[in-house]
Amino acid sequence: MKAFIFFLMIVSLTMHAQNLTGTWQVVKQSNCMDQELGEPSDTELELLEAMESMAGAPPRVLSLASDNTGEWNWKTAGKKKALVREKILYRVNDGFLYILDRKSRLITDTFIIELATADTLILFRKDRSCERYELVRTK
Repeated sequence: MKAFIFFLMIVSLTMHAQNLTGTWQVVKQSNCMDQELGEPSDTELELLEAMESMAGAPPRVLSLASDNTGEWNWKTAGKKKALVREKILYRVNDGFLYILDRKSRLITDTFIIELATADTLILFRKDRSCERYELVRTK
């Protein structure tokens, strides 16, 4: 029975790692300031809506390949080329997404995978649990 449970854990972890390959777009991001400030007033909500309608946030895209390489892209609205393009190495292990340094291959950042489905990925930083990213698969 223990061997069967261990086998299921290994299969789920392998499937978990395979599901992360692809292109993901950040649809919602929360940071620590959101929790410290509390709920905004009606006036603040109106102001935020007006500001958001004037200039949309640039799409942030995370591309993960099956060979453990990837890329963070920040695009400018109306432009085809990415504003910031950062090439990364990554590793998925035990519900964690590790970002590695390209030369030394040391861990530079750690994300806890809260939810990983076929089209949704929710991550938060290990050292700052209030910083959370919700991503959807685009390709």
